[in-house]
Amino acid sequence: MSSSAEADQRMVTPRFLLVTAATLAYYTCVGILIPTLPVFIKNGLGSGEAMIGASAVLFSGAAVLFRPLLTWVGNRWGRRTMMVSGSLVATVAALGMTVVNSTWQLLPFRALMGVGEAALFVGAAISVVELSPENRKAEAASYLSVAVFGGLSVGPIIGELVMGDVPEGARGLSAGHFDRVFVVTALASLLAAAVSLTAPAFVGAKPERIRRKVSWFHPRSLRPGMILALGMAAWTSFTSFVPTFSKSIGLSGSARFFTVYSILCLVLRLFGAKTPERLGLRRSVWIAMSFLLCGVTSVGVLGSEIGIWIGTTFFALGISFFYPSLLAMAVEGSESDERVEVVASFTSFFEIGGVIGGLALGLIGQLFGERSTFFGGMVFAVMGLLLLRAPSTDGQE
Repeated sequence: MSSSAEADQRMVTPRFLLVTAATLAYYTCVGILIPTLPVFIKNGLGSGEAMIGASAVLFSGAAVLFRPLLTWVGNRWGRRTMMVSGSLVATVAALGMTVVNSTWQLLPFRALMGVGEAALFVGAAISVVELSPENRKAEAASYLSVAVFGGLSVGPIIGELVMGDVPEGARGLSAGHFDRVFVVTALASLLAAAVSLTAPAFVGAKPERIRRKVSWFHPRSLRPGMILALGMAAWTSFTSFVPTFSKSIGLSGSARFFTVYSILCLVLRLFGAKTPERLGLRRSVWIAMSFLLCGVTSVGVLGSEIGIWIGTTFFALGISFFYPSLLAMAVEGSESDERVEVVASFTSFFEIGGVIGGLALGLIGQLFGERSTFFGGMVFAVMGLLLLRAPSTDGQE
């Protein structure tokens, strides 16, 4: 292979690494709030599970609703502007939380953080896709997901260390070091903004056509996006209900399951990043969704510790290749002037799947018991496999 051809095939360049580093910093900010925000709402503000759920729905809902605006910004001012502005919005929201003393004051800031997360991630996802060779886009998405997953793994550790131990019965804003948590969160997002300044505005020429009207859902994103939403709904049964289900069967907690899950995902994404293109994107998605189905089935049918361990392994295998393959399917064949809209539309299904899964499985669990949530997850996974098998009408294979 000639040196010029090798250069064309190079993907992990300094710009690629800087985009990934900004993503890592931002998702560390997101991760800090995963274990601390529910404690702040429950112990600090004296609210209950309903407000914790409302906070999560507002975060995801705002991220979806602002996708069309983000599409226009990305095409008009570039990917760097999306990443920097998203990080700065999150910084402002995190600092705003330091003055919150009632739950209703918190909710607008959570919505702002949803907008910031959407802007940063869409800008980063488009950048790594455009910086990668045509036949390595799923591999690029895998490496970016390592940054996302790394931040979501490290962030909670930082958050709990900064917050300190909060007794179950403690109430009031002095129950934990919540202000410190929000300041550290703001610093992490500010770091993401600083690193994002090094990201490219555009890779190649700026799009000549900038559509004034953009939709929430680009046609290219619909099929892979709906499959993503169904997979995320099935995955929600693991992330949301294994912690409480493990205690209901006599275990001390679920930390060890999620630790192994995190390690497996990082290893698989780092060393298996080239797998989706080698298998073929459609086949890779099929295998990944089948693993998710095996995961929820193991937990639901066995209903025991061994079932959770088996399910953890299957979930890690499935989720590691699921998203990168679908993202590559969504952008395959897209033009530069529509790529922002495609990625923005596609990534919104991640939040949609989480919201639908959380609401539906929560209702199922309320009506039929906690173990039934895993059977609900099985239904979502089967629906995803059926949709994937259905004949394609948009040319995506």
